[in-house]
Parts: sequence; structure tokens; C-alpha cells
Amino acid sequence: MNNEMIPSTSENVSIKHVAHSHDVVFVRALPNVDDTLVEVELRYDTSDPFAIKARFLRGTPNEIDWLFSRELLAAGLLEPTGEGDVRIGPSVSDPEGVQIDLKTPDGAATFTVGAEDLKHLLDCSHAMVPRGEEFLWIDFEFELHRLVSG
Repeated sequence: MNNEMIPSTSENVSIKHVAHSHDVVFVRALPNVDDTLVEVELRYDTSDPFAIKARFLRGTPNEIDWLFSRELLAAGLLEPTGEGDVRIGPSVSDPEGVQIDLKTPDGAATFTVGAEDLKHLLDCSHAMVPRGEEFLWIDFEFELHRLVSG
């Protein structure tokens, strides 16, 4: 795992944002093919305190970012949760894993990731911004200005 604090750039200078990332391996299950290992960077940034970003296929032309609700990932450690494009829950085939199902108009993918990897990132994110205090990290005036100015 790569645990490092990364300064976050923000147009809002009144809040000093920080980010924390972990490199983890997701296992992608494909029918009739051996499982594929995918390196994923999980990143928590206080500038978006409700979300965790997963960057798939880093450093490739096919790099893909997915945003997950921090609350959804935490709930998915314990029980199946989510609807629509993202579903997360304990893995049926791996008692130490969490299954993540992603759907897009172009297709779907199922991954398994170690529950301890997710738990560690969530613990770090909650140490940075405790649950229930996310709103303290949002500059509502800046966000409103950004919304109305396009």
C-alpha cells in the first residue's frame, strides 16, 4: 500500500485541503477466463469529503475514475448495499473480500477487493474528516459561486 499525504490544490485558499491515497489490487472476475489483477489507487481528498475516488488502469490511455460515496463503501463492508450503477457487499466467494459491481451503458464489471484494504482507507478518511463533520470542509459560498458562474 502507498500511504501518503498529498497536498490538494483548491481555488479556495481559506481551507487547507489534504488527500490520502492507497494503492490496492482489485481482482476482476471474467467468465471463462482467469481472474485479472487491476491496480487501483483509492484516494480520499478533503476537498470532496463525502467521496472516495478509485482510479483504475493508472498511467494508461484507458485510465478510468469512479467516485464512491464514503458511506456506501463503509456500509458495503458489512452488508450488500447500493442500487443502480454501483453495488457493494461482502464477497460470497471470499470471506475476506468485498465485491464491487459497476455498470455503465457500455458494460459491467465485477471486482473483489480485500476488506482490510477498504477498511484501512476508510479509517484514514475518518481520522481526517470524522463522520458527520464533512460539511465543515465545504466552502458553500465558493461552491455556489462556481454553480452560478458555470
